[in-house]
Order: sequence, then C-alpha cells, then structure tokens
Amino acid sequence: MKSMSIAGIAGLAAFGAQAQTPFAIAFQQTADPVVVTASRGLTPMPTLRDTVVITRDDIEAAGPLSLGELLQRRAGLELRAVGGPGQPQTLFIRGAGTAQTLVLVDGMRVGSATVGTTSIEHIPLEMIERIEVVKGPLSSLYGPEAIGGVIQVFTRGRLGPHLFVNAGFGSEKDRRASAGIVTEDGALRLALAMGVREVDARSATNPRAFGYNPDRDPHRNAFANVKLSHKLWQGETVEIDAFTTRSRTHFDAGPGDDRNNHAISGAKLTSANEITPWWSARVSVAQGRDRLDISGSFPGFLETRQDQGAWVNELAIPAGKIIVGAETIRQKVRSDDGTPFSTTRRDTDSVFAGVNEAYAGHRFEASARRDKDDQFGSRNTGSTSYGFDFPPWGRLSATYARGFRAPTFFDLYGPSFPGVQSNPDLVPEQSRSTEYALQSAIASTMRWKLSTFDHRFENLIVFSALEGKPINVARARARGAEIEGEATWWSTRWRASFTAQRPRDEDTGKRLQGRAERFGSVNASRTFGAWTVSAGVIASGARYDSTNEAPATRLPGYALVDARVRYAFAKFWSAEVSAVNLADRQVESAVGYDAPRRGIFLKVTFQAS
Repeated sequence: MKSMSIAGIAGLAAFGAQAQTPFAIAFQQTADPVVVTASRGLTPMPTLRDTVVITRDDIEAAGPLSLGELLQRRAGLELRAVGGPGQPQTLFIRGAGTAQTLVLVDGMRVGSATVGTTSIEHIPLEMIERIEVVKGPLSSLYGPEAIGGVIQVFTRGRLGPHLFVNAGFGSEKDRRASAGIVTEDGALRLALAMGVREVDARSATNPRAFGYNPDRDPHRNAFANVKLSHKLWQGETVEIDAFTTRSRTHFDAGPGDDRNNHAISGAKLTSANEITPWWSARVSVAQGRDRLDISGSFPGFLETRQDQGAWVNELAIPAGKIIVGAETIRQKVRSDDGTPFSTTRRDTDSVFAGVNEAYAGHRFEASARRDKDDQFGSRNTGSTSYGFDFPPWGRLSATYARGFRAPTFFDLYGPSFPGVQSNPDLVPEQSRSTEYALQSAIASTMRWKLSTFDHRFENLIVFSALEGKPINVARARARGAEIEGEATWWSTRWRASFTAQRPRDEDTGKRLQGRAERFGSVNASRTFGAWTVSAGVIASGARYDSTNEAPATRLPGYALVDARVRYAFAKFWSAEVSAVNLADRQVESAVGYDAPRRGIFLKVTFQAS
C-alpha cells in the first residue's frame, strides 16, 4: 500500500495501564460503561455530548432489521430508504443528512468520497458488536465529514472468548447465516466472524418511480472480519483489524436487468504505547475502500480509496486529561473511462486537541481542530461543553460547536447525465450548533434525557431537481427537542423516544427534503423464565420528498408494529421468531419507492462463552 494513513480512528485515543486497546477496555462488562467516540478517548457515560450506545444485546433484541432501521428507533435519528433490502438509505441526525455524518468502522473511514456517504445498507447487523452515535457537530475532533454527527460501528470480536453460530429463514425467501469465534492464548488474541444473506425481495419501486419495473429485486450480502492483537511487552500492544462486506443488489432503472455490485473494505494496523504513567500514545495506519460496479441500463463503476494515518496522545492531568493528535487523509477516486472525474485526489492534513475536566460536580470539555485541504485551504473548528451534576438527581449541560463540510467529488467534478450535472461553483458548508440537555438516572430502574437543539447551516448543499445539479442553500436551520428514556415497570423493560423538530430552508421557509417534523418509537420487553417477548411501534409524521414542498411529493405519516418471541430451549441454544411491519402497512419511504411489507423471520442460535 502506498501512502498509508489515518483517520477516523474514533475512539482510539486512550489505553489502560497495560496498554490495552481502548476498544478492549470499553467493552469489558463494568458497572460504569464508557464510550470512545465522543472525545477520541475513554469517557464514562453519560457524556456531555449527546451519545447513543447500542450493544450486541440491543441488536439481538431488535430482530431482523438493517442498520438504518435499528438506528431510526432512537431519538433524533430518522431514515429515508429508497426501497427494501440493499437499496440506498439516508440517515438524518437532527436534520443533518448522511453526507454530513461521518461513519467509522472500527475507527476507519470506509465511505465513498465520490458521493460523500457510507452505504450503511451494506453493513449487516450480524457483523456488529456495538454502535456509538454522537449527535451534533464533532468536526473539532474528526474533521469536515462530522458536521452533523458521528456513527461508529465496532465489528464483532471485542468481547471475551466465545463462539457463536446462527441460521435463519423468513419471508421473501430471506436466508441468513453467520458464525464467529474469539480465542485467547496468553498475549495473543484472535477474533474471526463471517456471514451471508440472500433475499428474493419484491420490486424496490412502485408506478410513481422513473424506470418502474415490477420484477423482483434480489439482494445478496456476505461479510467477514478479523481482529488480531498481541501484547509485545509491558505497555506495548499491536493490533490488526480488517473487514470486508460485498453485496449484489438488483434495482429498477427500466425494463432491463439492472444490478449494483458494492464492495466495502478496510484494514488497519495500530500500535498502542504507554510511554509514562501519565502519557499514552497511539499510532495507526489504515486504508478504506469503497467500489460500486453498475451493470444494466447505465453501466459503469465508482471507486474510492482512503489512505489514513493518525498519531493520538492522551496526557493525564489533575481531575482530567488532554488529548493531542495529528492525522492525514489521502482520498483518491476513479471511475470508468466513459465518465471520468476532472479531479481525482484530495489531501487533508490536520491537528487537533481536546481537554476533559471534572471537579466538584462541574464538568468541562473543549476541543479544536485545524484542517488543511489542498482544494479549499485551511479551516478551523471548535466545540465546548459544560455540565453540572446535582446528585443524586441528574445533570444539566450545554454545548456549542462549529463545523464545516467540503463538497464531494461528485458535487464538484462528477460526470454529467441527462438531468444531472455537477457544480464546480459550490463552496463548503458551515454550521454552528447549540444544545441544552437535562438528564437523570434512578439506580438501574429508570433513566431519561430531555434535549433541545438548534443547528444552523450556511451554504448547505442540496440537490435541486429544478436545476438538475447540487446547489448551495444560503441558510438552513434544524431546531427542535427530543426526549428519550428507559424504565423497568412490573418486570417489563420499556424504552421510548420522541422528537419534534423544524428543519427549514431559512430563505424559502420550505421544509428540508425527507425530514419529518414529528417521529418517535416505543418498545416493551419482558422475560418469563426461558421465554422473552417484546413488541414495539415506530411512527413518523408526513415528509416531502422535494426541496419545494411540491404536493405530489408529500409522503404520508405512518406507524409500524414489530414483535419478537425468543425461547432458550437448551444450554447455549435459543430460537426466535420475529415479525416486522406486523400490520402489513404500505409505506412509501420515498417518491416511487415502497418500504418492505410484513416479514416473518425464524432464527436458531448457538452461543457459548
């Protein structure tokens, strides 16, 4: 690999006294859970930055969902899906779109620099151990892609030694199987996991879509990941992470047989060093790849390679810590000769620093970053948070952050198609955000959090169907409030969330495309001996699938019901049956595209520790 380098090594900043990786520490089952994404170092929950944590237990309890479908069940997160399994998904975080959200897989940037997104629809839940989502700008630690937030996916193999195997079958000939093992031998640790899914999905489109085709649109996905770590000596650990996921998805662009073959992969080498009792350093190099091959009516390919390198230092200070680091990203894109990009490379070099302090009930966090982009010059971003604890009742906190995002290669230099062209006159987006939060936890029986947010954008980049190209919207704003909580009542575990927001183009007064003003979810789960029963509802208000609120693009609101029954019928063995969209509601998730109808899925699992 040439020019290997850094980047999104999101929570890879801190390590313990024996130079364990922060991932290993974070996933130990402790009374005080920690996260690694909010500050690029180990941070006890709850953090000052609004952070969602989804564990493997949460994933298992959710049933046969996609990553986007799982995330939309949390406050502030909503999903726009263009069809069923394997079809493109857009996740909004408090009104910010997928292109404004940095997605990391084991700390690696693996998305497409051509379109500026990571195809979360091709990251299967069976591959995932844990998810952390930080809502709101985090450009001050992660750079321009994190203008709306950060989603970090940790692949399986972080927990202690265990073995798992599962297989299942469901509606539309949905077949899935996966297996994995984690083993240790002294200073050496190895984790392997792999899986496959095939589904004969119904047509992704309906008659309102351009290129409607009533045929079925099958989807196939296979993944594998490996982790290898070795403690060389006291205070020195070396770790290798690698994964790949490959998908083949049929889609509708006319009467022919149109298919996407999508491959996402990443590999990373990390050295964690405890230099002194108060100074730890972490050096890593990584490479992420994203390749899309299109066959059918409009054949071609798009490929991104991101070489990444980072040096992150954590310094202990009285009542807190300081994090100082530098990173570099080398993005290269390619396309077939018929539709080349006029510019194919972008280099970004960055330095950043952060401080975390806690004293006598007061908590303070601040971070700053300088990015030097060879196309748009240098940009500075910053963030500051303050919190006050009043035990045993709760915490009051406030956050202010600034961010920016450069236009993508496709926005600026992409090839032209009928009705679609690039726009070399685009300028970078800028944002400023404020958040206020009140949260409380009562032992292990109840916790809740009420947050308000106000996210302002300047030069927001959106696609204008009228002009047929991406444009800068002078001013946009997403403001609102969300409440979420968990509680145990009458031996039943409840989780609920509700978000009310107003995402608007400030110049026209029109709602931003694809965003609802109200959405929420509720879930209940109860265990009876070897049986576990759960059910949930997810609901959303109406949305407009256009930038001008055209009546023809109004998508009605909906409510969907899911249910699941699990039975542990023997030691290490369990069986479960899940139902998605139990009432078989027809939901148009985008103009011309229907969400999946009712699905039933049966799965058998063997898991031993």
